[in-house]
Amino acid sequence: MNQVTGGALIARTLQVAGVEEVFSLHGGHLDAFLIACRDHGIRLTDTRHEASAGHAAEAYARATGKIGVAVLTAGPGFTNAYTAVANAYLDRMPVVFIVGAPSTREGDLNTLQGGIDQIAAASHVTKWAYRIGHGARIPEIVEQAIRRAMTGTPGPVLLEVPIEVMFTPVAAPPRIDGLANFALTEGAPAPNAAQVAALIDLLQAAERPVVIAGGGATLSRSAEALLAFAEATGIPVTTGMKGEGLMPQDHPLYGGSMVSVPIAAAIGAPADVVVLLGQRVGLFTGGRYGVLPAGAKIAQIDIDGGEPGRGGPIDLAIMADCRETLLALTEAAKSRTWPDRPEWSATLRTARVIPHQQWLEVPATSPEGLLHPFHACKALAEALPEDAVIVCDGGESSVWVRDHIRPKGTGSFHITGYLGTLGVGQGFAIGAARAFPDRPVFLFAGDGGVGFHIQEFDAMVRHGLNVHTIVLNNACWGMSQNGQDLIYGPDKRAIVELADSAYEKVAEAFGGTAYRAETIEEIAVAMKNALEGGKPSCINVRIDGTVINPVTMNMVGIKPGEKPKSRPAADGAAKNDGEKVVMPYYENVE
Repeated sequence: MNQVTGGALIARTLQVAGVEEVFSLHGGHLDAFLIACRDHGIRLTDTRHEASAGHAAEAYARATGKIGVAVLTAGPGFTNAYTAVANAYLDRMPVVFIVGAPSTREGDLNTLQGGIDQIAAASHVTKWAYRIGHGARIPEIVEQAIRRAMTGTPGPVLLEVPIEVMFTPVAAPPRIDGLANFALTEGAPAPNAAQVAALIDLLQAAERPVVIAGGGATLSRSAEALLAFAEATGIPVTTGMKGEGLMPQDHPLYGGSMVSVPIAAAIGAPADVVVLLGQRVGLFTGGRYGVLPAGAKIAQIDIDGGEPGRGGPIDLAIMADCRETLLALTEAAKSRTWPDRPEWSATLRTARVIPHQQWLEVPATSPEGLLHPFHACKALAEALPEDAVIVCDGGESSVWVRDHIRPKGTGSFHITGYLGTLGVGQGFAIGAARAFPDRPVFLFAGDGGVGFHIQEFDAMVRHGLNVHTIVLNNACWGMSQNGQDLIYGPDKRAIVELADSAYEKVAEAFGGTAYRAETIEEIAVAMKNALEGGKPSCINVRIDGTVINPVTMNMVGIKPGEKPKSRPAADGAAKNDGEKVVMPYYENVE
C-alpha cells in the first residue's frame, strides 16, 4: 500500500484485526471508508436508524465473542446512536463506534452536522473516546480501541474521524501488515492460588451450593468450562438473563434461571453458598441480593474489581476472568472428594417450573376472547425450532416469554439490559442474524417496543435475514399501564393505551410475510408458515392487556391479591380508595 485515504486505512486495519461485519447507515462523511470495505472483505449491513446499527453491533459482539463495529455519520448519526453506546456501556459490550465529523478547521463555523463536542458527550458512556487527528495514526489508534474494548472490563469505545482525516490520502504505515490477529487477547487474568483454595473449601463444605452465571460468563465464553466444573463437583448451576444458553437445558445440574434460587428457599431449601459468576448485583438480582437467601455465604467472581461487594458485604471476592477461574477451580477440584447432592439439584429443577403452576389452570382466553399472555407465550415457545436464536425486547412482554424459552448455546439469547431500553429488539435481531447465519432468529417484542424501529423490517428484507418478529399485542404499554393501575387505579391512566394495530402489515409492505394469530391454534400455524416462508416475517399475536405479570407487581411493591397502598393521585386531588384492583386471572391465585 502506498497513498491511501484515511477511510481505506480504517478498512484495512479492521480487516487485519479480523473484522468481517460492520453495521452502519450511510452518511457523506463516511464514503471513503464505506467504498473501501468491499476491497477489504468487510460486509456492510445498513439499517434504517443509527440506534439499530449500534444495537446490532452489540448483539453481534455478545453472540460471537468478537469485536462489534458500528460506523456512523456525524451529528444526528452520532446522537441517534447515543442510546446504543450507553446501552453497550452499561451491559459491558465490546463495540467500536466510529463516527464521522466535520473538518476540525471549521469547528466553530456553523458547519453541517457540527457544533457539538462528540468526544465530550461520548466520554461519559464509553471506556475511551478519542478524536483521530491524522490519518497516519489510524492503525495504532484502531488497534488501541479494539484492545481497550475487549480487555479488562469489556465495553464500548468511540473514535471520531474528521472529514479531512477520512478523505485525505496518506502514506500507509508499513507496520499495518504485521498486525495480524492483534485483536486476539491471550492470558486473561486468572485467580491466585489462595483464592481458588478458599472457594474450593467453601464449596466442598456446603450443603446446598449453587452457581449463578451471568453476562461475564457469557463474554468470557465459559460454557465448556462451566459444564466441566459443574460435573466435576456436582454443584448445580443457574443463570442470570445474560447467562442464558451457557448450560445444556436438559442437564441434571442445570436449575434454570436464577429465580430458582429464591423459589427453592421459599419451599424450605435455601442455598447456603452462592457463587456469582460474572453476575452483577442490582436490577437483575432483585436489588441488593434480592434473589440470594439470607444467611448464605456469597462468593463473587468478576473481572471488574469494583463489582464484588457493590450491593453489600460478601464473603469472598475474586477479581479474574470467569473462564480462567473455572479452569483453575476444576483443576483444584480433582484432588477433593465431593459429596453427592442429587436432591439439591432436583429441588432447583423443580423450582424452575413452580412459577408455571399458577397459570396452568387459568383459561387460555379471557371472556372477551383475548389470549392470556402466559398461554400465548407457551404456545409460541413450543413452536420454536430447537436451534432458534431468541431476542427479547423490553417491557412486560419479555417477562412472559422468559418463562418458556430454552436458548441453546452461548450467545443464543439477547435481551435489553441495565439501561432498560425499549426498541433494542430489531437491532439485536439483525446483529444476531449476522452472527448466526444458519439459525433462525426470533424476536419477541411488545406492541410498544416494536414501534421504536419498525422500519427495520426493511433492513431485514433487503439483507435476506432469517428473522421472525413476534409482536405480543395487548394494545397498551403493558408494564406502564399495569403499574399505573396498581398504584393509582384503572381510572387514572395517562398515555399508556395503544390501538390494536396491524403491525404485520408493515412487514408485508416492506416485502416480508404477515400473520395474525388470535387463538392457540393460529399461533402454531403462523409459526410453521413463517419458518417455511423463506422471508423475514411478522406474527401479530393479540393478547389480553388486563393481565398483570407478578414481576410488575413486585416492582411496585404489591403481591398478587394484595390491596394496593393508598397514596395521592398524580394531581394530588384524589386518593386511591384502597380497594383491591380488579386483576383478571389473579383473583383465585395465591
